[in-house]
Amino acid sequence: MQPHVNEGTVSVHLARFLLEAVRRSGTSLGRFARLPDLDPEVLRDDLSRISSPTALVLWEQLTLTEPASAIGALITHHAPIGTFGIWDYLLTTGGNLVETIERAVAYLECIGDPAGEKLQTTEDGPHFTIRHTTGPWAPDVVEAIDIFALATFLTRARAATRRPVVPLRVTFTHRAPHQHRHLVEFFGTRTIEFNSPSNSLTLLDEDVRAPLPKAQPGLEKILMRHADLTLATSRPVLQWRDRFRATLIAALHEDTASLDHVAQRLAMSPRTLQRRLGDLGTNWREEIEAVRQEHTMDLLRTTDLPLQSIAARVGYSDVRALRRAVRRWEGRPPHALRQPTARSR
Repeated sequence: MQPHVNEGTVSVHLARFLLEAVRRSGTSLGRFARLPDLDPEVLRDDLSRISSPTALVLWEQLTLTEPASAIGALITHHAPIGTFGIWDYLLTTGGNLVETIERAVAYLECIGDPAGEKLQTTEDGPHFTIRHTTGPWAPDVVEAIDIFALATFLTRARAATRRPVVPLRVTFTHRAPHQHRHLVEFFGTRTIEFNSPSNSLTLLDEDVRAPLPKAQPGLEKILMRHADLTLATSRPVLQWRDRFRATLIAALHEDTASLDHVAQRLAMSPRTLQRRLGDLGTNWREEIEAVRQEHTMDLLRTTDLPLQSIAARVGYSDVRALRRAVRRWEGRPPHALRQPTARSR
């Protein structure tokens, strides 16, 4: 397997799943039509790789639609085996769960962004633990992705073993919600700990070592060869300008939107980045202003997020800076741009 050849992208299977989850939430998909890597032709190609910032836009919409519902776990009810392509079969085909989970971790790139997602497995006596971390995005988006990752492993473990596997313990780095009934129902245990050092799912040895009922010796090698071929022939959709914009959007989410940092993410010097932008008739300041404006207007017109939250999401230090920027762009204050339809969602 070639590691990290698809940095900054996720599989088209994951993108299709997230887009469908957004559609099921009742949100119009029209606002996503402007995103070049969500074009229907792109989504029909199993070798397409979708930019991580585009995937984050979809995650953000899901958290805005269902802000207190443990959406990361709930959407997995609509993800039967095969939803995530070859990765699903790597995770459910083999001698036992120890083998399949470790293989799925090694081939994380088949579903997610190898630069943004990290998975680790450990064994401690009779316990087998999976740990997950993602990038420093907006807190509610990070929480949804962390829950989704652990929930996906559990649904696949249950499908592979054909048993109602119940974890010994589930932990999250996030603070406890006002109620976590949905999480208790999904994971099947009340032993869910918050404010923990890691996001983890701990399974019992008797579950992870039990022979899988449909094991077919040798099939996993065929699947691994297919996964290698898929990764080697996959195609990131975005061209250079779009990749730059996607990287800049991600940096704004991470609060690291400096010229040096973005240039480093694009594997070039700051001077080369400035020259490339100049060749396109633009510059760093104009690009960062354009991205902030586009994202701000989108959030103001389609969500009820407080101004403080919007300011943080688009990289402004406080609400006053956001208000000044909106007046500069639109000649009106932020509240004048909010639409009644956003409040009624």
